[in-house]
Amino acid sequence: MTDVKISRIHRLLKLITLLQTGEPSMADDLAPAIKVSRRTVFRDLHLLKLAGVPVAYDAATQRHTIEQSFFLPPVNLTLPEALGLMVLLKKYAARSHLLDLEAVAAAITKIESTLPRHVQTYCGSALDSVECRHTPASTTVGGNEIFHQLWEAAQKHQVLNMRYESYYEGREISTKLHPYRLVFIARAWYVIGYSQMHEAMRTFKLDRVIRIDPAGEDFQPDPGFNTQEYFQNAWCMIRGDDRYDVRIRFSPKVAGNVEEVLWHPTQQICHLDDGSIFYDVCVDGVSEIAWWVLGYGKEAVVERPPELRQIIAEHVAAMAQAYHGS
Repeated sequence: MTDVKISRIHRLLKLITLLQTGEPSMADDLAPAIKVSRRTVFRDLHLLKLAGVPVAYDAATQRHTIEQSFFLPPVNLTLPEALGLMVLLKKYAARSHLLDLEAVAAAITKIESTLPRHVQTYCGSALDSVECRHTPASTTVGGNEIFHQLWEAAQKHQVLNMRYESYYEGREISTKLHPYRLVFIARAWYVIGYSQMHEAMRTFKLDRVIRIDPAGEDFQPDPGFNTQEYFQNAWCMIRGDDRYDVRIRFSPKVAGNVEEVLWHPTQQICHLDDGSIFYDVCVDGVSEIAWWVLGYGKEAVVERPPELRQIIAEHVAAMAQAYHGS
């Protein structure tokens, strides 16, 4: 079978899936969805009819549809189950920081096409009243290609030659990487792996990967490795050499905001009579948590350790100098 025929079969199957969802179903919408001209859409629709596929056309709405039960039985989901799934897929996953969004969109379409028509209608109207807003995130240079190269190498335990723009070293570096995990942290994707240059496990940001190529060799991963032990008690992802018991006093103005979020698994909250709180947490290193504290301005006062108090004081003094001179 030629590549042209295979491509057409794939296109027809995608067209069938789209028609079963009930949306989009106008020729002008279908054409870009399957990446062909409007004329080709009509030819494909005619071909489906010749093959016995019950394609119907409503002249009033100019919509094409396929009787949903013709191919696949409807998925037996309740209305709340279906709505929850559609919220997750359409409102969150499809607009989140996943890299292969085209594949996610295709999966959403396939799932939606198997839902009963009344469930589709219910979800369609209900989704209009739901919205998910995501925090800003980095746009990975190389996108899917770098992500999938690392993912495949991690699964197959393949060593990679990597060129990387290192902010820590202040220069471009080259190393052989044994990729272990891909992880999304805060605003960006990272790969955790053994770096032969550093002779240790390291975390590399995908945005700063310049190039990766197979090294032509395999590695044997440490079976005991897990990300929880790797990050230990880091506030986010940068683990310092020393562990600190941190206490911060938050004013009544922000105490509720702080308390309602689990910022760190070790956190403890102590309520004070004036409505303020003591926030206690045990962290490895204080450089990351310092930026979090600074975000609350004068509403947060570090009680301990002195190392964190010193960092905050230096930042505040530098900021005051910068604004005083302006």
